[in-house]
Amino acid sequence: MIKKFVILATAALLAGCVTATSAFNEQNKIGTIYSGKVSVPQGQVLLPPGDWKVVGKSISKNNSGQPFGEVVLAKIDADKNLDGLVMFATALETSMRYYFYATDYCDPDQSTLYYEQSANQEGGNQKCFIIEDWSLHVGANANERVKQAEAYFRGNNIKKPETMVFSNYRFSRRNKLLTVQYGFNYRQPTDEVIPGYIPEEKFSYDRPFGTELWKTNLETIIAWTKEHEEPIADTFLN
Repeated sequence: MIKKFVILATAALLAGCVTATSAFNEQNKIGTIYSGKVSVPQGQVLLPPGDWKVVGKSISKNNSGQPFGEVVLAKIDADKNLDGLVMFATALETSMRYYFYATDYCDPDQSTLYYEQSANQEGGNQKCFIIEDWSLHVGANANERVKQAEAYFRGNNIKKPETMVFSNYRFSRRNKLLTVQYGFNYRQPTDEVIPGYIPEEKFSYDRPFGTELWKTNLETIIAWTKEHEEPIADTFLN
């Protein structure tokens, strides 16, 4: 009888995992448009202003066999210019006994423009972000969701900038985990980088960063990233 209960419990757990994965795939079909938030099994992912289209998705597993849903969202203007990207990965089904551990995700290196680690503890609690200027070139080793996005851009004649500034967050608490990257086209006029956003407190960047426009936009992006760390974390974790 005990063995039967164990088998039934295991089957129920596996069925739940398949259901979460299937629902995630169904919800995030290529071409789906979101605004405001994206619902995921463990919470919600906050989006910057505008309409965001799913252009890539995949399912992966970590070393412990936990399934992760990965999505690429793009903001594309009427002239087919890529104005922004949001890429996220989140656990689809983890037991309450499972803990995600803090990692070196937000440790700075030579390419880091700015970073903060408001909670970077060993164990299942991490809250941090790192800001970097990334190339949008897609190589052979890119993951599946990024290759799908690149195929979508090429197939629909979407014009990409060479690079974007990405605000990269990692949030984990016990069995919950979200990594999310917000990509901003800093070559646009300042009022178009994050439409409608006015920093509560102006950030002054003390190093060179291209043109004066680019530097002003980087300062706006850093201010947005700092101000939105708590809302993004709360939207997902609570």
